[in-house]
Amino acid sequence: MTLRLRLYIAAVVLLVVLAVLGVLLIRAIETSEFQPIDQQLQTAVPAVGSFGGGPFDARLRLRTHTHRPVFDNGISEFYVATVTAGRRHVLVNPLGAHGQSPQTPTVVSSPVPRHLVVTTVGSRSGSGRWRAVLIRTLDPRGELLVAVSLAQEDATVNRLRYAVLGAGLVILGVLVAAGFWVGRLGLRPIAEVTEVADAIAAGDRSRRVAEAGRGTEAAHLARAFNVMLDDQQAGEARLRQFVADASHELRTPVSVIMGIADLWRQGTLRSGEASDDAMRRVGQSGAQMAGLVEDLLLLARLDEGRSLERAPVDLVSLVHDAVLDARATNPSRRIRVESDGPVVTEGDEIALRQVVVNLITNCLRHTPSTATIDVVLSRQDDAVALEVKDSGPGMDAEGAAHAFDRFWRGETSRTRSGTGLGLPIVAGIVAAHGGRVVLDSDPEGGTDVRVLLPDSPPPH
Repeated sequence: MTLRLRLYIAAVVLLVVLAVLGVLLIRAIETSEFQPIDQQLQTAVPAVGSFGGGPFDARLRLRTHTHRPVFDNGISEFYVATVTAGRRHVLVNPLGAHGQSPQTPTVVSSPVPRHLVVTTVGSRSGSGRWRAVLIRTLDPRGELLVAVSLAQEDATVNRLRYAVLGAGLVILGVLVAAGFWVGRLGLRPIAEVTEVADAIAAGDRSRRVAEAGRGTEAAHLARAFNVMLDDQQAGEARLRQFVADASHELRTPVSVIMGIADLWRQGTLRSGEASDDAMRRVGQSGAQMAGLVEDLLLLARLDEGRSLERAPVDLVSLVHDAVLDARATNPSRRIRVESDGPVVTEGDEIALRQVVVNLITNCLRHTPSTATIDVVLSRQDDAVALEVKDSGPGMDAEGAAHAFDRFWRGETSRTRSGTGLGLPIVAGIVAAHGGRVVLDSDPEGGTDVRVLLPDSPPPH
């Protein structure tokens, strides 16, 4: 059952309930109007019985032939008549009857007031109604008919009925307007989301939900749905690019190994010198592939949110070790270290060591030999800062924006060394430690990478 159909059913049920309540209200008011009239009838019957000159009792006698209708006594609002053998002799006509008279009730009551049966009857002519009682008399062929017109009460009930009907029409109009409003602002966007989802499931990934009225839940749903689709499409694009980049990085070492294997099978690498050179190239390609695979595995573990080891790490000692290793492999490079005292943080020492190594290696790899590299350790409020900056040529704004993208190296030709995973690994490890990385680069002012990690008191 659709949501639209449920709303329609709810609206119909509401209208039925309101109609029933209106009918019950009219009936209740009508019943309350009848009570004083019935009371008047029960009070007036004794007076009517004595109208012929004798007291009203079980031996009711009416000398109807000696009396003419009376209009100026205390019961002039009543209709009084004797009924004998189906013929009616009117004794009293009520004021404002306009020639109408009540029909004869089918139930005959005993003359005892507490046994009177009052019923509602129509008019012999016209559409008026009466509350009437037919009383048995001493004459077995005659009865006494006493009635009160309900013209005033019917008018009140009719006005109430029209008021209830008008209120019902107003409520119906409000429900129709509300249904149109809800359908236009609420249900139509949901139906459009369903249609777009079906189209996407069928293969049309370009479909999007049109923006609905702002500030509504439907608009939020449409925006969230579009953002989800855009993120999914962007994620798929990144995945395809990631696979393409990884394949490209693995293609070169795999091609080298396969080429050397083919040369070996052809017998061209039988000499000692050629064989040693081939094995060296195979080892280099294998190491390149192993490093790439390790980097990919590390990124995968970081993406899964796996927890790292937590222990106090002395960043000063860690930085000094990384700088000594860099100077050993690059003795001509100027690498300086600055620290304002012990700098300790809570984290995984191996992962943080890789952060420092990646940052220094990135500077060594992408700056000329004349550029200097500065590694600065400091404390900033509730965080520790590791800053690695160089004086070489920096990146432009576009390059800085993509610096943390995986396999991005600033050149589509891929002539530079490295896999393009150094800074993404740095960002992933720092994020896993609850820190953040800030990059500031200028084509003429060098590159400055600042790592901010949670502070930890120095060990005693």
